[in-house]
Amino acid sequence: MPDASALLCPPPLQKGDTIGVVASSYSPRPKWLARGVRALERAGYDVLLDPELNVSRRYLRAEDERRADNFTAMWIDPRVKALIGGTGGYGAVRMLPHLDPTIFRANPKAFVGYSDITVLHLWLMRLAGLRAFHGPTVDDLIPSARDVTTASLLTALTTPHPTTRIGKDASRTVRPGRAVGRLVGGNLALVQQTIGTPYEIDTADAILFLEEVRDPMSFVDERLVQLRATGLLGKVRGIVFGHLSLDRSEEDDFEDFVLDLVSDLGVPVLMDFPAGHENPNLTLPLGTEVELVAEDETGWIVYHEDALLSPPSPLHA
Repeated sequence: MPDASALLCPPPLQKGDTIGVVASSYSPRPKWLARGVRALERAGYDVLLDPELNVSRRYLRAEDERRADNFTAMWIDPRVKALIGGTGGYGAVRMLPHLDPTIFRANPKAFVGYSDITVLHLWLMRLAGLRAFHGPTVDDLIPSARDVTTASLLTALTTPHPTTRIGKDASRTVRPGRAVGRLVGGNLALVQQTIGTPYEIDTADAILFLEEVRDPMSFVDERLVQLRATGLLGKVRGIVFGHLSLDRSEEDDFEDFVLDLVSDLGVPVLMDFPAGHENPNLTLPLGTEVELVAEDETGWIVYHEDALLSPPSPLHA
């Protein structure tokens, strides 16, 4: 298993590069997919679609193998410089037994997605030693220069070390402080599912980001309790809760039990960070060292190191 400190940086995207759209989970809605492809093309990139992208998923091993083959073929295609999930849903975990991590480590590329794609991010980080990006799938993108989600994605894929205070003024501090660590996490349900597997989330000295969608408070509680019981929660240096789509009548109680679960850890905690299943869904550099700043009322994340390969310095005559 690769050392977490040796996670490889993918190269940055350049205008005119090809972005591959992969079919790791459900099939995106055709109109939303077309809209997202237009957004990438208007930004100056070519787009290559996985041949399975519009095929409804059936949970059969033969299909899992075929989708894994397509995913690998897209990854090693020399034309493709970065990959983005078509949409989330379910199914990515079924591909994992059919993927060879050595192939992916030999071809480092940026890979973006969220929700179900969390399991692929953790697999790539733990077994292939690659960094990844938690961010929108193609069906989330809008062809507008004013779309914050699309703009954040393009910045993350083209700029090795953005200076933006990500989440400032949108995030809410519930426990102030500062911490530096590798950013890990994603969808809470998928994070929980990795426990006990070879690609279990590595939380040692990390900034843990978690988001969830359309689940009752008790489900979120159960998942956090398990993370705590396994010792994984106690290893973190800071916690960032992104979008949590809960019953609003439970919201106050939710914050109370979250604070009860993490208050003795002595780490800074942010809530309402603008990433996850709602808009905006800002792109975050998983596996990259970041600084978490939680001031009295608001907080943010800033890059502490490059997430992409830095361009070579120009030669001087």
